[in-house]
Amino acid sequence: MNLRDFLKKIKELPTISAVANEINDRDQNDALTAKTLGTIITRDPALTATVLKLANSAYYGMAREITSIERAVTILGFDTIKNLALTISVFHVFKNQDGQLFDLKGLWYHSLGVGLAAKHLSLHSPMLACDKTLPEQAFICGILHDIGKIAFAQNLPAEMGEILKQTRSGTAAQHEIEKNILGFNHQKAGQAMANSWNFPEDYQTVIRLHHAPSAAITGDNAKITALVMSVYLGNKIAKALHLGESTDPHMAKVTPDDIRNLGINKESLPAIIKDIREEYTQCLEAWSYEL
Repeated sequence: MNLRDFLKKIKELPTISAVANEINDRDQNDALTAKTLGTIITRDPALTATVLKLANSAYYGMAREITSIERAVTILGFDTIKNLALTISVFHVFKNQDGQLFDLKGLWYHSLGVGLAAKHLSLHSPMLACDKTLPEQAFICGILHDIGKIAFAQNLPAEMGEILKQTRSGTAAQHEIEKNILGFNHQKAGQAMANSWNFPEDYQTVIRLHHAPSAAITGDNAKITALVMSVYLGNKIAKALHLGESTDPHMAKVTPDDIRNLGINKESLPAIIKDIREEYTQCLEAWSYEL
């Protein structure tokens, strides 16, 4: 099987809300403003309620209650509310399902950990310092990095069961076993999902390359390189810190090259890890799995 056959075979990829699709579509066409963002979100009462619940959580530390999306955008900022709405929409794809093959809740918390690790790494990377929006983009890319696994579980349960069995019992990484059994891996499937959800092409590239950072390093796009490296290294750190539960238990060491490729001083890594741990704890309080 190849990716094209897979996409033809499945009835539908896991979907996010129409609101999130519209946010992504308008954002890519430079037609998303603070006013239109608020209007789009309020069309979905459940999403509106969840955004306001999170905006009022201790994580954001607001002194006064935020009672409207427009107020949330004003106080917390356009990018924060936009990314919060998108993250909530992706979060619902990780909801428990009957007969699930692996712990979707654990994978969600792992993805949250990778997102936070990528965000903090990018905050300390001079490669990303020129654009203040990139840490939040790194966070979203971390949230999205393993979504292809959900497509496999929902549409190829027998094959995914064998992939998980071999991953847990052997030494090969899951994405290598996927390639052997299916002919392609969860990175490629995840890229296809992100495309169907109208996420930016940069995000799709990061999903596709998060296990192959050398392909980004040899390219000429510094932003893509930094985003890929932040998610790649963030994945290693999230596993090492046991943030959530990846479907692939194999650990990989953080190497000097990993840190150097992001332009981070190795002496600052302990402080970065401390920040990741602290924010992850705060996030768990806000992001209950029952949202």
